[in-house]
Amino acid sequence: MSRDLPWGRIAYEFSGYLAAVLVAVTATVATVLLWTAQKNAVNWGSFYAFVRHLGDMYRFGIMVTLPAALPGFLLTLFVAHRVGWAGWLPFAAAGTLNAILALTLFGIYIHQDVFEQEVVLPCLPGGFAGGVAYWAVVRKSLRDRAASP
Repeated sequence: MSRDLPWGRIAYEFSGYLAAVLVAVTATVATVLLWTAQKNAVNWGSFYAFVRHLGDMYRFGIMVTLPAALPGFLLTLFVAHRVGWAGWLPFAAAGTLNAILALTLFGIYIHQDVFEQEVVLPCLPGGFAGGVAYWAVVRKSLRDRAASP
């Protein structure tokens, strides 16, 4: 399937989105684990409790991130195509902003305030890493598009 055909392009962009979600969730879970280890340097019990539930945390993160980050991802694609982004930094910044948007949408969906320090701070590096992961998957396509008139 060629990246130049409409369905090939959609599949290519979606594979970048899946990579971004997987990397973002992995970075967020890792940040939560580091946060827990740092926060309870004397009492490691909560750290081990988190490690025991690592699979559940990862699964929940994917279930929440996949639909909640999609609107921000589509907005990023629109802006990136209009402005002509080709570098990693705009996508990383957009991923960070998308983490905030995704948290907002998730909070609206569950009717709760999710903007607490323990929730927001780990999501920011996750969004940043997700943006870089998306760029890493589609960077050749971005360079080709920028080079063509």
